[in-house]
Amino acid sequence: MRKIITAGVVLGLVAGGPAEASAGAPLRMAGAAWFAGGGVPICGSSTARTCAGQPHVGGVSSNWWQCVELAQRFYQRRGWHKGVFAGVGVASHIFTKASALRMAPQPNGAITDIVPGDMIVMNRTGQAGHVVIVESIAPNRDGTRSVMTVGQNSKVVRNPMRWHGGVLDSFWASYSVAGVVRSPANIGILSYGGGAPTYEELVNGGGIHPIGTALLSVTSTGQAFGGPLPHRPPTSLSGRIVDAAATRTGNGYWLASSTGQIFPYGDAKPYPTIKADVTAITTTDEGLLLADATGRVFAPGKKPTRSPEGYSGRFVDIEATKDGYWLLTSAGQIHGTAPWHGNATTFDAAIVAMSATPTGKGYVLLDKTGHVYAFGDAKHLGDLPTGSPEAADITHSASGYTIITKTGTTHSFGDAPATTITKGFTGYF
Repeated sequence: MRKIITAGVVLGLVAGGPAEASAGAPLRMAGAAWFAGGGVPICGSSTARTCAGQPHVGGVSSNWWQCVELAQRFYQRRGWHKGVFAGVGVASHIFTKASALRMAPQPNGAITDIVPGDMIVMNRTGQAGHVVIVESIAPNRDGTRSVMTVGQNSKVVRNPMRWHGGVLDSFWASYSVAGVVRSPANIGILSYGGGAPTYEELVNGGGIHPIGTALLSVTSTGQAFGGPLPHRPPTSLSGRIVDAAATRTGNGYWLASSTGQIFPYGDAKPYPTIKADVTAITTTDEGLLLADATGRVFAPGKKPTRSPEGYSGRFVDIEATKDGYWLLTSAGQIHGTAPWHGNATTFDAAIVAMSATPTGKGYVLLDKTGHVYAFGDAKHLGDLPTGSPEAADITHSASGYTIITKTGTTHSFGDAPATTITKGFTGYF
């Protein structure tokens, strides 16, 4: 087959042919090094059929590891598309045939939304074009945005692009950008900090929390079940209840609303409303900490912290330890002041909650399907059964952890596994 070499790219058709025997294609970048650890190996030109243990998906016999091959393999690994892109002979076809692939194209000049995992397709007159994967998007001070891309079959693996006014500027002068293509299965969990909320918005209620020896379950309407105190839902609730936290004595607790209201019960002291899109609350020896969707942390009476840099998704939880606090995003990233033990590196479902271990030296993360990820000294003790309702929250006990679904079913894992069902509630947990 004839190769066309231009602008540092080796271009060719996608149709396959017999491969030559080889020990494996050269690895240019590991999958763990991009897409927050959820990428696939990026490989150099080779007739070898595998690279870092992965077989090629499509490609051409003279070089299996071309730009379209990377897009097909990445989308297959993510579960966003099965196999090769039917009818795609060259990279530029990904855009022109996007609808046939059941994907959504956005033409350059009218690009209103980009999320990590999207494909950017570039054209060159008379040539096969090029395709890259969006890795991240970050706002610039001048109001534009920087889009970092990852590609295969080019001299440089990572290339930045500038996005402004619906237009993407190509990183190669001889190539124009056709547009952006997205699979509907890419729900944009790995969004970008400081910009529009293109991530999936989570609407959980108050979750489940230890208080003394009991477990308190709280709905979005402010109902509470299982706690040691008489409880009445707040009468002046604005928005929904998003979280709860027990006092250090175990004789009281606070409920926090999405509009920043704080409702005390038992020996919990009253606090003024926080003007923010509050998503989570926790307690320390000094009092309350609240987090908003952008990762700002509020301690009543103090100036809020700044949003963390480089985060992805929406901040959904906060956990305090003796060493500081952790902030969790829906993309599974951990920020904050406490020692870091790891991020969740699979992003096929949004991360909804976290729980610190009793020692404070580890944590578990919970995704909306009920899968648990353990870090530090935390142990993985089980996940929600397949087909369970959407998971809402997780909390630790001395011997394990308990997960509650949005419909109020709790599943306990550890020394005494148990399942309970809450009835007669309004809203969701």
